[in-house]
Amino acid sequence: MKVFITGGTGFVGSHLTQRLLQLGHEVTVITRSAEKCRTLLPGAAFVEGNPARPGPWQEGVAKHDVIINLAGRSIFTYWTGKARREIIDSRVSITRNVVDALQGAAEGTLLISASAIGYYGSCQDDRTLDESSPPGDDFLAEVGKRWEAKAMRAEQTGVRVVRCRFGIILGKYGGAIEKMIPAFRYCLEVPWGTANSGFRGFTWKTSWASWCS
Repeated sequence: MKVFITGGTGFVGSHLTQRLLQLGHEVTVITRSAEKCRTLLPGAAFVEGNPARPGPWQEGVAKHDVIINLAGRSIFTYWTGKARREIIDSRVSITRNVVDALQGAAEGTLLISASAIGYYGSCQDDRTLDESSPPGDDFLAEVGKRWEAKAMRAEQTGVRVVRCRFGIILGKYGGAIEKMIPAFRYCLEVPWGTANSGFRGFTWKTSWASWCS
């Protein structure tokens, strides 16, 4: 299977690329510097370009069986007016360019486009949410709605679209933990949820306390 990935050198993308290569798939990653990435992801193919802008990189996208769209400006920053615009614009423009590149894609082509559970809004208490649940009305919900709307345009060309609403991604050397550890070291921890939620606060509080001893 031939796979094209945006965001393939990021925390999630690099692990996914490595796994796909291990399974014997052909993986092409768009990057601004192929030379820097070859040692990071040996075995992958690279096309140079900026996915936020139309360009020659779009020419071969439709020749792939699966397109995985993970790219977008990090939300781990101060949410100034400028940062908010960049967070939304990066996702919207990249997804629009990916979808535009899928014109003429073969029947059966699959677009897997990232989104996040922020789509549902931040004030959901302990309610159970599924794909049919309505979006929220805060900033991250707006990001998710506009991001997903651009991805769904691909269905007009006959491409199947899967939207992945990621939760908090944890792992060594990246993800949310990397951003949180500095606060943990100063004992500025808070529970991640109640005993009824997906994250059990007392478990994490115990773990964090060990770092502060």
